[in-house]
Amino acid sequence: MNKNAILSILFIISLVGIFPSCNIYDLPPQEELFIVETLEREGYTTFVRAIDRVGLREDLTELGPYTIFAPDDDAFATSLRSLGYGSLEAIPLENLFALLSYHISPGRNLSTIVNDGELQTFLEDAPIIIRKIDKDLVINDSIPVTRRDIEARNGVIHGISKSLLPPSNNIIDVAERNNFSIFLSVVEAAELRERLQLNGPFTVFIPNNTAFTRYLNDMEIDLEEFLDSEELEIFIDNHIIDGIIPSNTIESGEIINLNEKPIYTSIAPNGAIWINGTVRVIGSNQRADNGIVHTIDYIITPPTANMLEKLTLDNQNSSVSYSILLEAIEIAGLSNLLSRGFEENLTLFAPSDEAFEAYFDELEVSGIRQISSEDLLSLLQYHLVPSRNFSQDFREDVSLPTLIPGQTLTISLTSQRINDVAFSSSYTNILTTNGLIHGIEAVLIPD
Repeated sequence: MNKNAILSILFIISLVGIFPSCNIYDLPPQEELFIVETLEREGYTTFVRAIDRVGLREDLTELGPYTIFAPDDDAFATSLRSLGYGSLEAIPLENLFALLSYHISPGRNLSTIVNDGELQTFLEDAPIIIRKIDKDLVINDSIPVTRRDIEARNGVIHGISKSLLPPSNNIIDVAERNNFSIFLSVVEAAELRERLQLNGPFTVFIPNNTAFTRYLNDMEIDLEEFLDSEELEIFIDNHIIDGIIPSNTIESGEIINLNEKPIYTSIAPNGAIWINGTVRVIGSNQRADNGIVHTIDYIITPPTANMLEKLTLDNQNSSVSYSILLEAIEIAGLSNLLSRGFEENLTLFAPSDEAFEAYFDELEVSGIRQISSEDLLSLLQYHLVPSRNFSQDFREDVSLPTLIPGQTLTISLTSQRINDVAFSSSYTNILTTNGLIHGIEAVLIPD
């Protein structure tokens, strides 16, 4: 186990008091030294320095009895190097406190009375495992006790040849247990493994392997090509939020990710959590020492185009055309509004060219330029709502305000219509920097 294991557990470390007193029994003669003094006498110098650095000498002298599994100086130095520290002083105090706590158990546990199995330590929910193999004691399946039963006035010491490192349950551990192998490959390629083991706390939305496969197929690239990208850190950070957000606290709205970009959450009528209108949370609240993990069924991709840019791009590449709408936006003077960034929040219900052609037939006009700019402005304002409303946010018979004061739109979930106009099944929840677009199959007529 490496540096990652010990440090990650510190996010949830909680001791019962500091080192509470235990039932004292079978004490050795009064001339014996206290346990810290005994450690000093027996040459466990680095371990004693660690005790003094975190301020435990007094507790380990006045209270007890305790059992200490003490690594010798060479073992402690080796452990420091394996954890990436050049000296005892380089370890953060809270990390060192946890490390020491994992070496100390309540009670006077002589080698003659301990049994196979778990032995509680002062690191909460982190027992050590003792095995008796012939006449030898082995800790955590691999660390032998090299010196037994060094008695002190308030405890007993067992010498060990290697430091004990607490078990970890960091975000990487959670990902590994769930076999999120593609996510882990991306994390490794982005050199972010250590961050997700040591730092936090984070909320991480992890796409499962099926989600990654769908995404790679949609992008028409293979995993090897994707892992060569220079933007993998940005990709991963799109899925990470600073702090811990359990699923029951998620509401419709925006959350800022580590790239300082918003992701948009929605709660569907059935209670399902959606992100950016296209990504569903399919597993939630897997706790880690340094955060919480939610599983998602697709990749979170922030928008890069504003509403006007997105309409223009999709008009060129989509089977549905929005040329007339784009022309109407320009004539009505709405190009600036629809070209803003994340600071704007709009929902546009976008009539297709076919919808506008039907509208012209009703008006008995030949085209958009036969409608005055004032009338066009009013018409388009009636298609704009001053908030981001994903389809998952819609509720039956709820009215949405428009940019025309006092005039609203009404959603019918049952019939999938807005003001009796059908939604486009192929063009919905189109996320842009400044809002959201839903295609519709007819023009909405204001009062």
